[in-house]
Amino acid sequence: MKPLFLFARHPSFESEWPFVPERMAARLSEFGEVHVLKASREPLHRQADLSEVWGLVWFGGAFTPECVAVAPRLRVVGGITDNAGYGLPVEALAAREIPFIDATRAWGQSVAEVALGLALGALRQIPHWHCRLARGEPLWQYPYAQFCDNPELVNGDLGTKQVGVIGLGAIGSRVARWCVALGSTVRGFDPFVPEERVHGWGVEPVSLDRLVDESEVLFVLVPPTPSAKHLLNRERIGRLRKGALVVAVTRAHAIDMAALRERILADELAGAFDVYDVEPLSPDDPLRGRANVVHTPHIAGRTRDANLRVADVIADDFARILRGKPPQAVLTPEAMRVRTEVVAVPET
Repeated sequence: MKPLFLFARHPSFESEWPFVPERMAARLSEFGEVHVLKASREPLHRQADLSEVWGLVWFGGAFTPECVAVAPRLRVVGGITDNAGYGLPVEALAAREIPFIDATRAWGQSVAEVALGLALGALRQIPHWHCRLARGEPLWQYPYAQFCDNPELVNGDLGTKQVGVIGLGAIGSRVARWCVALGSTVRGFDPFVPEERVHGWGVEPVSLDRLVDESEVLFVLVPPTPSAKHLLNRERIGRLRKGALVVAVTRAHAIDMAALRERILADELAGAFDVYDVEPLSPDDPLRGRANVVHTPHIAGRTRDANLRVADVIADDFARILRGKPPQAVLTPEAMRVRTEVVAVPET
């Protein structure tokens, strides 16, 4: 008898997560029967019969301890925690040893590429030159100098820079290795990654204070866990060298954005952001339209490739468990306990 999979997704899932629905259904149907539920905010066990469900793909509806209790055949759950948890029934899953397959890692490549792109764009002022050219400014009139950098800010080649990376997970490790490949001197801070692994990437593991003191380009790539709150605090922001570039993707949770804004608005630092302390960024936010800021509207992770990987990460691990093998993207109960302290159930 083929296992039964329930794919629970919120009503706007197709528009918010294009390519995931079709890929997920197609992959799961290779080795089981798939039921799709367009879920409301109500607990899942009030919207569907969970008694025969072997695997749950959770992208909508409230997933509660009661849901686990009425699903005696449930063996695995998959979804996206976004490194936050989203109200998972941690203890109920742990008591039954039901693994949670976290596809958040599927965004790693796409988000890291945007982080690198923001840094390159800021160092060379690429968006600003694009806008001037698009507006029709007479940039080729004589005399014309092709020097394009802002000498008041860290500028030019990323490969000549002292780079610091806060957070060396799926995103930060990629950024660190790519900067090494470009020729940068790279230092990293992440107390959860073994130092020998960091050294293996050609990156020097250092204290956070040393990282701040020595960085010309600082990437902040930390998930929004309680311990990460304002790692880059006011005192550390005050110590950043004049003209340094701060690049933020994933979340602004680790940055004292009020302090960072002060130095950016004083033209003492440059910023390259995909995430902010308040989203969406208001039309009158003073970060807009500045020569020392390059930014995008929190779009780093949702590419076609990343969305397809979301489905594949979950489906691949469901298949491994069916074959009696350990999953690769499992989120441990300890990690879930930490992450559920941050954010509640996702909007549906």
